[in-house]
Amino acid sequence: MPQNLDLEPITLPMTIRFGDEPVTRFVNSLDALKLELVDSPDAKTIRQAVYCFVKSTWADKHVPYAEASEAELSKTMEDVFAGRALPAAMELIGLTFLVGGIDTQTVTHLIRHRAGSFAAQCTGDRWLSNERSLVPGSIENSPEFLSRWKEHVKEAKQLYVDMVDSKTISLMDARHILPKCLETFYYMRMNIRDALGFIKQRQDKQIQPEEDNILAALMAREILRVFPEAHVAINLREPAWHYIKTFRNGTGTNLYWPDDDSEKHLTYHPEDTIYQATRDDMNGTEGGIPHFRVLWNEILQDIDTIILNYKSR
Repeated sequence: MPQNLDLEPITLPMTIRFGDEPVTRFVNSLDALKLELVDSPDAKTIRQAVYCFVKSTWADKHVPYAEASEAELSKTMEDVFAGRALPAAMELIGLTFLVGGIDTQTVTHLIRHRAGSFAAQCTGDRWLSNERSLVPGSIENSPEFLSRWKEHVKEAKQLYVDMVDSKTISLMDARHILPKCLETFYYMRMNIRDALGFIKQRQDKQIQPEEDNILAALMAREILRVFPEAHVAINLREPAWHYIKTFRNGTGTNLYWPDDDSEKHLTYHPEDTIYQATRDDMNGTEGGIPHFRVLWNEILQDIDTIILNYKSR
């Protein structure tokens, strides 16, 4: 079909930014993280459905949930989460999370969990010149490296803008120059059984990055706010069992010495690891208490309070 200048141009869904100067804010990669449960089934209704799903196994006819007390409904939910009842009932509970304040590196870890469905913020037809740069705490805590980090990001963004503004290189091609540290978000959909599996895998402080650990803790907190019965399947203070089992057999990711949660389960040589230090020790050139520990402990305290309130009902 030919071009028709009599037509009104459509309104494009993205903001057009030809000629704009790039703007960059540098923020701590953990402070930027956001995980929000944006959709889940009604808790009361799903407890009733899970009760029927579990109890039907032995019933002569369909089970009327109306005859069950609130305590019985919660007890059945706990049984499911603890593996004392039909685990397939967990597949009834579909959850949708907004995962924000993440960079491309964290995205690769997120979508590696293949049990979920994902919707991404696009990069191919949307200007990326104003995206924030997410900076790990150890780099924030290293003035010389932080200065070079900022220069690198700004230079890459300026080249990106220059190429896009030339109108001879598309957004799709220009984006390849940008660093992985720029901020994005995803939506993630999975059932609660797979979400609990995500938490268990990503809470590992020995072989998973700090961002994954915090996302796992935030996800646990979001789930427990709606389904506190799931506390029987969540233990963020447990040792890193995969790390422990593989540490001395040559198949493990031995980055750091074990932390206090895992060390009591290991006997090891100090040179068994890439770095002769714990992860907490590797906090940049200035040292000090890692920001991760502050956030981690705050989230765990929130979770403890949720569980305590549930148990004292």
